[in-house]
Amino acid sequence: MTNRIKRIAFTITACVLLVESISFANPPEPYKLNNGLTVILHPMPKATKVGFVVLFNLGGAHDPIGKSGMTHLLEHLYVTAAAGDTPARNVMQFMERYPAGWNAQTGLDFTVIAGVVEPTQFAEELMDVAARMNDLRITKADLVREVPRVLQELRNMYGGIPWLAGLNHTRARLYPISQEGQYGGAPAHVQTITHHELQQFWKDYYKPNNAILVIAGKFNVAEARKSIHTNFNQIPTGKQPPTIPPTPTAKTGGVHTVAVKPLVKDATGIAAIGYTPPTIGSKEYAPFLVVVSRLWSSLHHPFQMGKVQPVYYQPLMDSTIIALQAELSDEMDAETVLRELNQHFHTALTSKLTPQDKQQTIDTIARVLDKQWIFDLYGFAFIVGRHYQLQIDTNELVAAIQSVTDADLQLLSTSVFAPEKRATIVIELER
Repeated sequence: MTNRIKRIAFTITACVLLVESISFANPPEPYKLNNGLTVILHPMPKATKVGFVVLFNLGGAHDPIGKSGMTHLLEHLYVTAAAGDTPARNVMQFMERYPAGWNAQTGLDFTVIAGVVEPTQFAEELMDVAARMNDLRITKADLVREVPRVLQELRNMYGGIPWLAGLNHTRARLYPISQEGQYGGAPAHVQTITHHELQQFWKDYYKPNNAILVIAGKFNVAEARKSIHTNFNQIPTGKQPPTIPPTPTAKTGGVHTVAVKPLVKDATGIAAIGYTPPTIGSKEYAPFLVVVSRLWSSLHHPFQMGKVQPVYYQPLMDSTIIALQAELSDEMDAETVLRELNQHFHTALTSKLTPQDKQQTIDTIARVLDKQWIFDLYGFAFIVGRHYQLQIDTNELVAAIQSVTDADLQLLSTSVFAPEKRATIVIELER
């Protein structure tokens, strides 16, 4: 199992992610350095560790045409290439540095780099975080080490792990990429990217004006601000993110069958139906969340490694897709299973709206953060940072949910969930 799959396994699902947003009484006030770096400091006196999160305002959507996977590969190199006084390292050495938690992940519109350390390591960690923004040194040897890892992740994403393949092939139909590219990178593209191209891409864009630094946990704010200024203020600002290349027309309608060779013997086929979600903050978004909440309530089951999660929607991690999936054993008919998945969408859209529906959506999305986050500083800091990055206003979102009507839900049937906008995938297994 790759590190990326492990990260997906621990991703909080659907609506829960939305709120653990920042509904606390006194949210931290972001501030900026002269070079454009946004800083959010959230001291937590009862915490025992410190979480560092860097969020960049660019991701897979910004990959150059013909170079899909540029940001994904650079994410690998960002945490493993030499930087400052730290020599190049492999992923195991990176992970060993952060036994309390870490992440390095590329989304469609963001890249996150994170680590959780002891308070005594604050100064050392801040220096390393700054060095990777100021003095990352990418070599050919780094590509020899990391390209195979990216290619293995892609094999898992699109074939080795059927439930991931179901999601990624569904997304590929909804969000195709020019020149036979794909989300996360097309293998043929990844293998053509040079270390000079990666170094220049980093030099241009992985800089303070495109970054948010979030620090949460046990630390002294005054000392932190002074140290941040010392370590980051002289880093060059950087360019604005590159223009997102034009997106080809979505390949929706009909049923698309994909044959994959699974990593494990007891894997099953997958039936998946997906749609493109509305933009966060749009007029369709609040009623859409009610539908997601209904699906979550009716289909949710406790997470089990390797088992299909029936509802996939992760607004802070992956805003590209809302999907339902189901396993397909040898005796199951794909057409029947797909019909059942469609019925779940239909029921969630057409059932008469009740006050309980709205309250359930609000409770899931807007519940107050509690002390559990002291033990998950990465999750807390990431959500705070993404909330700021996406400019989500929790109070406005709650008000919008309270205003949802049956007519709003019905409109989704002809907009977001229109049959012609549906992508349907059947994953068949090669034994």
